[in-house]
Amino acid sequence: MAADIDALWDYAKPAESEARFREALKTATGDGALELETQIARTYSMRRDILRAYAVLDAVAVRMSGGTAARVRIRYLLERGRALNSSGQFEQAKPLFADAFQLAQRENEVLLAIDAAHMFGFSKNLEEAMSWNQVAMRLAQGSELPRAIRWRASIANNLGSTERERGNLDAAARHFDAALKAHQRTGTPLQVRIAWWQVANVRRLQGKFDEALAIQQRLEQEMLAAKEPDEYVYDELAALYTALKRPADAARANDARKAITRTP
Repeated sequence: MAADIDALWDYAKPAESEARFREALKTATGDGALELETQIARTYSMRRDILRAYAVLDAVAVRMSGGTAARVRIRYLLERGRALNSSGQFEQAKPLFADAFQLAQRENEVLLAIDAAHMFGFSKNLEEAMSWNQVAMRLAQGSELPRAIRWRASIANNLGSTERERGNLDAAARHFDAALKAHQRTGTPLQVRIAWWQVANVRRLQGKFDEALAIQQRLEQEMLAAKEPDEYVYDELAALYTALKRPADAARANDARKAITRTP
């Protein structure tokens, strides 16, 4: 079931993912059905439809028993925690992520252990976030499973984000550079563009305006060609043009950003 679930997910399109999970559910039974339902709950959490996520997870909990597969119990804990986190209750989610991590470690479910560890990256305690992301990275680097290899890009991004919040811009740049290289090997075009944005953002914060501008201008052209407007690119362009004392270009970037946010 793990490979099937991975194939059914498109994290950028939770509604479409839900439809695929529901189609698969028509022929699933037992633990396989419960596992799929935990992922349906996750699609609701991603859309901030928390009450529906809870309802699905409550129904799963009623049907679980002592004989339920460990994988299902781990996923249940993860998704209950993610639903709480999506509703702004990370502290309440922490025990669930910790239980999921311990159970995944005990059952040698390395991919789910990585997932549980990386969820601590949402902690407001930056030391805690860094420590757990390092645990997740060690697990990802210690496995040659294709999904573990793909995890490395996301975790490197999380490490970079945490270091940026801590004000360690050089360390953040190293992590974002690593995330970019990993996404270039295994990621989608959108993931690669986001990785480049992170690299350029830190370059701007380091005062490397010309280098950052060149990257963001290229991203602007790529997103226009892909017809995938991104307000964050224009935010960065506006900040860069302002820093470079180019007010007319900054105004143009701000107008472009506002046009995106007004689009229904």
